[in-house]
Amino acid sequence: MRLALRLPGEWVRLPVGEAGARERIRELAARLLGAGDERAPLRIALRQRLEAALERSEAAGAAEVHVGIALEADVPLPAVAYVYRGVPVPTAASTEPDAVMAALVPLVLRAAHEGAGGTAAPGPDDRVLDAGRSRILRRPGVRDVPHGEGAAPALAVDYWVTVPGERRAALLHVDVPLIAPAALLLALCDAIATAARFEAPDRVAADA
Repeated sequence: MRLALRLPGEWVRLPVGEAGARERIRELAARLLGAGDERAPLRIALRQRLEAALERSEAAGAAEVHVGIALEADVPLPAVAYVYRGVPVPTAASTEPDAVMAALVPLVLRAAHEGAGGTAAPGPDDRVLDAGRSRILRRPGVRDVPHGEGAAPALAVDYWVTVPGERRAALLHVDVPLIAPAALLLALCDAIATAARFEAPDRVAADA
């Protein structure tokens, strides 16, 4: 099953793994910002941002990448949402979402702390969210992400989403530059995660 996002405002889906991806990014930048010479610096900056997001996603094996353009026509939203196939959770007692989440939490926490050699422990803002047929493990943090020729602080949130009827969890990762209070941005990211729904392969093919 595929995790389908319901994104607020205007977003674009990057052509991950597709031929001619960078040419499509150039066309997208021109469509969004126009072809006039006076907007060339903005087009270049947007193209570089999209190309960087594409490179990072392909290197990490993302299945889908969505880039936020605006919440509304006049409210910029420079966010990136990555969807990964996730991981199997064979130790879950059943395919029920609570059982899968109970087995998933220690796996994720141990992996997060493995490099430091310490005991796995939840972070202060780690939460398990209820999303109907799924449960979501949320793990937020602040990190530097590439921006232009340098880097800028961003809220980076991992959402591990249990797949209905399976011992598996998909991974949604959202990066949002800290252009507003972190609590407000986290609420926006939570809304994106809890609104996502899994779609069966036949529906995905029909919608393609």
